[in-house]
Amino acid sequence: MSLRKDFIERAIEQFVAAIASILKARKEKRYGDARALIRDTSLTVLGMEYGALVLADAESTSRLLGTAARVRMLAKLVREDGELMREQGDPLTADSRFLLSLELYLEAISLGLNPDTEDATAIAELRTLTDTTTLSERHQRMLSQA
Repeated sequence: MSLRKDFIERAIEQFVAAIASILKARKEKRYGDARALIRDTSLTVLGMEYGALVLADAESTSRLLGTAARVRMLAKLVREDGELMREQGDPLTADSRFLLSLELYLEAISLGLNPDTEDATAIAELRTLTDTTTLSERHQRMLSQA
């Protein structure tokens, strides 16, 4: 097995374990732990600070991350952050996270992601959670093709 493939497989395993831990912390209402896991996962798996990644627009962020797989991972983290914000009574931040997550999924598709069932479900759910009329024209076009 090549070093690159081994590295990618380890990163995916690490990400899957982190998502499971985030979901568990959310279920147990340990919101601070869940947010820390989101930040830590962003840094360890994506190599960048979560706060910096959510400050920029989705297109710029996707260019920075470079691959569909990495953008998809961030889309999942941002969605979980939105769920946390909603559960903690911050609907405005939740809405902005859901919108960013949807945009990131669209950017991942533009980078070559072939959405699996989980991705398609997430995109469909995010469409119902967001006001898609606030998407840029580019993202609205992408959404109509997704």
